[in-house]
Amino acid sequence: MIELQPHLDLTAQQAERILERWLGRPVACTGVQRLKGGMVNTVLRLDFDAPPHRAVVKLHGRAGHGFAAEARALRYLRAETSCPVPQVFLEDDSAALVPHAVLLLEHLPGRCLDGLDREPADRIELEHQLARVLAELHEHRGTHWGAVDAADGPATWAELFTSRLAEARAHDGVRQRLEPAVLSLVDDAISTAPSWLKDAGVPTLVHGDVWDGNLMVRTDGDGWRLSGLLDPDLQFADSEYELAYLEVFDHSRAELFAAYRRRHAPRPGYEQRRLFYWLYTALVHVGLFGDAFFREFTARTAASIARLESA
Repeated sequence: MIELQPHLDLTAQQAERILERWLGRPVACTGVQRLKGGMVNTVLRLDFDAPPHRAVVKLHGRAGHGFAAEARALRYLRAETSCPVPQVFLEDDSAALVPHAVLLLEHLPGRCLDGLDREPADRIELEHQLARVLAELHEHRGTHWGAVDAADGPATWAELFTSRLAEARAHDGVRQRLEPAVLSLVDDAISTAPSWLKDAGVPTLVHGDVWDGNLMVRTDGDGWRLSGLLDPDLQFADSEYELAYLEVFDHSRAELFAAYRRRHAPRPGYEQRRLFYWLYTALVHVGLFGDAFFREFTARTAASIARLESA
């Protein structure tokens, strides 16, 4: 079960130990600033008196928590794709440097897109830029479903994803926060998922967690530019999983989808299959955070799936 630890602290002296391990020499930390985001882990900006003068550190409160998968994903994306992601400077889950698991990353220029006011033309341009990044990413194909660095995976995407739905459904927070009638609809939806997801295309490389909170943008005086994608949940999946995830958080993605579809034609039936991807995202958020929006979204989505079956 994921533990939420977004409010950990780091002293300047602790930050200096992390930076010294990376740089191989002592440095003076001149600032530790909490960054926007960090819903699961703590995210801090470190300022220090040596090049490159800034870095970002992610923390989790116990040794063995493991940022190793994220570090591997970021290195893979930098080596194999054109997806802009931060460089990994240091990954350490021993809690020997500080009493936390540590992931030290390049500080990307710009600001988090979530909540940022933009002119309509700037928003459209950013949607086009993101579409190009995702279209290129989705041209990388695998030989199996699931983790990129696994030797193999489940026989079908439907098998893998249905097991994820069942795991999300079993979370204590889901059982406690959803009404019995909604849980019954969720169970029915999970039982029908394999038949709806059997047309999954080929295993496609996806970032897996693209939303405005994981997008960095910057302005160069001539509009906003996409400077990076953060926090990948990298895997070989149905590309529609990525597209559906985008629509959960922002339904006004017409410009992005139009630009994306110029390179990748959609498969018939996406509007039905995305409901199962929405359901998974909703269940995960209900389990972790319990917010009213996702409780209601779970109920609406499960009911929409029930109507598919009765149509």
